[in-house]
Amino acid sequence: MDEAGKAAFYRAQVLALDGPGVRRMWQVVCAGDNLVGWPPGRALEYLILRAFQLEGAEVTWPYEVRRNGLLLEQIDGAVYFDGLACLVEAKAWSTPLDFSAIAKMKTQLLRRPTMTLGAVFLLGRVSDAALTLNQLLPPPNVQVWDGDELAWAMERGALREGLKRKLRHAIEQGFEDLILSQEKAE
Repeated sequence: MDEAGKAAFYRAQVLALDGPGVRRMWQVVCAGDNLVGWPPGRALEYLILRAFQLEGAEVTWPYEVRRNGLLLEQIDGAVYFDGLACLVEAKAWSTPLDFSAIAKMKTQLLRRPTMTLGAVFLLGRVSDAALTLNQLLPPPNVQVWDGDELAWAMERGALREGLKRKLRHAIEQGFEDLILSQEKAE
C-alpha cells in the first residue's frame, strides 16, 4: 500500500470511532499496545484529530508541505474551532521530550499567520529543560500537553476546552505553563 493508501486506511479507521470508541483506542495507545496495521506513534496522531473532530472542531488530517517538489514539512494535523487555528504535533515517546519538537513547531509557526497556535501532544512527559526553554522563548504560542494532561482531556472529551484554557492562561499570564490536570476547578 502506498502512503496515500495508508493515510486513507488510518483516516477510515478513526472515522469509524464514536466517543466511546475513541476512549477505548486511547486506552490501547496509552498501554503501549500495538494496533494492527498502525506504525508506532501514528495512531496517536489520528486519535487526537478524531477526538477534536468529535468535539466539533474542523480537522485537517496529516499532510506534507511541498514547494517545487521539495518536502519542507510533515504536519501531524491541524484543528479549527471557535476562531482558533492550531497545528498539531503528536509524540508517543517513552523518553522525556526534549526541546527539539517544540523548536520545530515554533519554526513552523514562523511561516504562518501570527494567530496560528501550535500544540505538542505527548504520551509521556516533557523534560524540565524543554518546559523552561518554551517559557523563555517568546511568544507563548506552543502549548505542550504531557501524558497526564492529554489523558485528562481525552477521558473528558475536553481537548477544545483545554486548548482554550491554556490559551487564555498564556494571554493573561504571558507564559504557556498551565497544567490542566493540576488546575483547580473554578
